[in-house]
Amino acid sequence: MHHYPEPYLDFLIHFNGTRDYFECHEIMEEHWIETERDPKWLTLIQLAVAVYHERQKNRKGSNRLYRKVLEHIANSPGVLDSLGIDEKKVIYFVEERIQRNLDEQSFENFNLPLTDTRLEKACIEKCDKLQVEWLSNTIDDDLTFRHRLRDRSDVIEEREKSKRKKAKQRDR
Repeated sequence: MHHYPEPYLDFLIHFNGTRDYFECHEIMEEHWIETERDPKWLTLIQLAVAVYHERQKNRKGSNRLYRKVLEHIANSPGVLDSLGIDEKKVIYFVEERIQRNLDEQSFENFNLPLTDTRLEKACIEKCDKLQVEWLSNTIDDDLTFRHRLRDRSDVIEEREKSKRKKAKQRDR
């Protein structure tokens, strides 16, 4: 098996297993930053966020990100193939998802089609250890708006500081 980084395996477990697309974003964003913003990881981040938005029925946001995924693939042909993912199938699936959003069809989980059988076996074994079903059909309502559960107090505090600073400058 080609050597894949652990965050990528974790990403796949959440994408094709738990269906926690928000966690996919969190895992891969950290890895993307650590790897000096390698575009292949950004492609996966945007794919996960597109699916996350689609599940929330944010069809416009979802399609915008799906189009960015297609753009990344067009600009770097083979980017997904190098990760053991069938790039042609992903292109087909993404185009299909865009149309499904335009037609306002109901959400279905997205399966990343792996071509590396050893990679898939490693993912299945990891899922088994975590007691997670690989290629699960689960649609967990708690995961739909998971972003609302994270602690954003630091972001809110920074916004408040900025507002106070701007108000002070206006009062001068």
